[in-house]
Amino acid sequence: MQYIVLDLEWNQPVSYQSSAYRKVGDRLLFEVIQFGAAKLNEKFEIVDTISVPVRPTHYLTIHPRVKRMTGLSSEVLCDAPEFAEGFTAFMDWCGDDFVFLTWGCDDVSVLQQNVDFFRVERELPKMYDIQRLYAAAVGKSGQTALKTAMETLEVQVEEERTFHNAMHDAYYTAEVFRRLPKPMDVFKYEEQPKKLCHNERRSKFRVTDTVASVREAMESEKLVSPVCPTCGKPTKRQTELVPQAPGKYVALSKCQNHGVMFVKVRFSELPDGQKGMHLSVLPASHQNRAYVHTKELQYQLKRKRGDYDSFDVEDLSDTFMSNMPFEDA
Repeated sequence: MQYIVLDLEWNQPVSYQSSAYRKVGDRLLFEVIQFGAAKLNEKFEIVDTISVPVRPTHYLTIHPRVKRMTGLSSEVLCDAPEFAEGFTAFMDWCGDDFVFLTWGCDDVSVLQQNVDFFRVERELPKMYDIQRLYAAAVGKSGQTALKTAMETLEVQVEEERTFHNAMHDAYYTAEVFRRLPKPMDVFKYEEQPKKLCHNERRSKFRVTDTVASVREAMESEKLVSPVCPTCGKPTKRQTELVPQAPGKYVALSKCQNHGVMFVKVRFSELPDGQKGMHLSVLPASHQNRAYVHTKELQYQLKRKRGDYDSFDVEDLSDTFMSNMPFEDA
């Protein structure tokens, strides 16, 4: 049996009010534009890699963020096969006896939706989640960015292998997988595709400000002394802004009149290339306080051992790929 580490790149509607989206709706929320994979043998050795570009047939305009991150444009994809042909070529490359391994469940869900939408009559193999295996192996909970896992397991970034290229990301994921102490344990983490469903509230990033840079924003008065939502007066931060996830930070701040506040700030790349910020300041509950203090201790420990030596606060690329709009979310 062989292990196929799969990664996909996909396009999405430029607008959910567009005629392209209204035509297909949630039946095709994301359209695959590249298959990428690394093939491992039974000794977990990488024996081959593949990239299969796919020409979109519904979302013909490549979303600006997708184009910027992946380098895939309408011009690049104009001579590529459509989904059914590209998928068949990819599956033929996989062989006869194999399973799919992915980093998280996003790719699994997008692939299943595309297979269903384009009515491809070819059964998908079983699929397993390397991200969950990694979390169990290193004693973490929740999702971890691929870049973070690479740093933890000392997988070196290669100059010719850029991120957000499906084949390169699959290669890096395979390198993470083969370095884990018990890679066979991945069979404990079978993935089932989830149904994708557009949710305006979930997918819309509310911007309170556009910022020149994340670093400048974090040093600005707005985040150094966030305003109390009750009296409108500046509060005094009690903690630093602690990383919660790529582009997301939390802190505690105190208002002299209304007590401790829970501060949440999120940064994200906007379609026009600018950086957006959403700031939330609310009265802190006991759970909020405990959560921030726990995250602060974890952050201090990781920073001491060098986990954040190569951390780039300006890199918001991973924020775009998070929070998939699943129907059961």
